[in-house]
Amino acid sequence: MKEKRGDIFSGIAIGVLAVIYYIYSFKIQKTSSDVLGSRFFPQLAAILLLILSVILIIQALRKKSEPEEESSKSENTKKINLPLVLTTIALFVYYILVLNIGFTITSILYLLFECWVLMPDNIKKNKKMLILVVLICVAVPVFLNTVFYNIFHIQLPVGALFR
Repeated sequence: MKEKRGDIFSGIAIGVLAVIYYIYSFKIQKTSSDVLGSRFFPQLAAILLLILSVILIIQALRKKSEPEEESSKSENTKKINLPLVLTTIALFVYYILVLNIGFTITSILYLLFECWVLMPDNIKKNKKMLILVVLICVAVPVFLNTVFYNIFHIQLPVGALFR
């Protein structure tokens, strides 16, 4: 029951933040050099966030309440969610490093770390899968940097290290 209520309140809070984010995106100065404009991505992100918050609320409302026995057992066996803690720390480190090292290198390191933290143990032991994960973690930031620079004409942070 607590989880259901928490999901509903989280969905409402995220929805409110998405609406505020969308409203404030209109304060971004319009540029004519971009194909889609400088407001496009923030507004798209706000709309997607609002859609996801609505989905979270709907799923929470559909969720059946668990019996009292199970809920009391789960409250007694609370553990620290290590992947959540590591991901939160990694996001703050990412923010600091992206300003100093730049988008591409920092994103590669961040994706590698996140994949390692969230990856099941059986995949960590599979060398072919690890090679595929590393290739994806390198290819995605390089691709994004190329797209933003060549198509949108937006320079992603290069970092103070390479200036």
